[in-house]
This record gives sequence, structure tokens and C-alpha cells, in this order.
Amino acid sequence: MNRWYWLGLGGVACAGVIAVVIMLMLPKPPIPGPIKSQLTSTLILPDTSRYPVDRSTTKYDAKIKQLTFNSTAFSQDVVVSEQPTPDSFTDVPQVYQKVLESMSDFADFDTGIGTVHLTRPANLGGKQAAVLNAKGTLLFAKPSSDLTEDQWRQFFNSVDVSR
Repeated sequence: MNRWYWLGLGGVACAGVIAVVIMLMLPKPPIPGPIKSQLTSTLILPDTSRYPVDRSTTKYDAKIKQLTFNSTAFSQDVVVSEQPTPDSFTDVPQVYQKVLESMSDFADFDTGIGTVHLTRPANLGGKQAAVLNAKGTLLFAKPSSDLTEDQWRQFFNSVDVSR
């Protein structure tokens, strides 16, 4: 009887160790749950199998409702910032167009969720930034070095909208 007790206990312990190992090996979501639960707008993420998100860089500023994370695209770091679309952009669409003009909008293309605007804002020293206003979210993406328009298309055509 004592032998069966120890065999059973050993089996349960093995099963527990296997379960823990499996849990540790499962992929973690790109945006941690505690941060995702605070979001007030739609979450727009690139295909993380092609453009990985660095979970350690994910931050949320509740005061301004802004999510920021780093992704990698075409060997470049891309800082992505998302926030709820300002009411003024929805109420008066010309306001959004004026903002894009002030950011030196130089190319636009359509994706499955909206139009992406490639810009070179003066406040970024003329460095590239992509802007997307879709599904109630205003998204800015800033690469460490310029991406081609085709690379931007690939990046934004991979995005997934979630909540």
C-alpha cells in the first residue's frame, strides 16, 4: 500500500512539473494583460510572427491614454504609439488633414483598415513617421532608419485589430 502511495504521488508531481514547463513555453501575448485591460481604444498590432513586439518595452500612460511598444521591421526598431483618436479629428475631418500637412505628409496608401500617411515631421528632425487613424485609434510608427514605401505597406498590411 505504501508503494502505491509513493508511485501515485510521484506521478502527480511529474504531471505538475510537465504542466509548469508547458506553461512557461507557451508564447506570451505581445501586450501584457494588465496593460491591455487599461486600453480605452482599439489595439492595432503588427503580425508578431513577422514583426515581433518587444514586451519589455510596452508602456501605458493612463493620464494621456497612450500605449507605446517597440517592434522590429526589416531589421529596424520601430516605436509604435497608440492612443484614442481625438474627438476633433472625428468631428472635423479637416483638423486631421491639417495635422498631417504640418507633419510634412509625403506619401499615402490604403490598407485593409485605413489610410497610412508617411510623414517627415520637423519635430523629429525630418525623420520618417507613419500615421494611421483607424477604428478609433491614432497610431504613430517611428523607425530607427527610413523604411521604403513597400516595406511600410507590408508592415501595415499585416496589422490586426483587437480589443
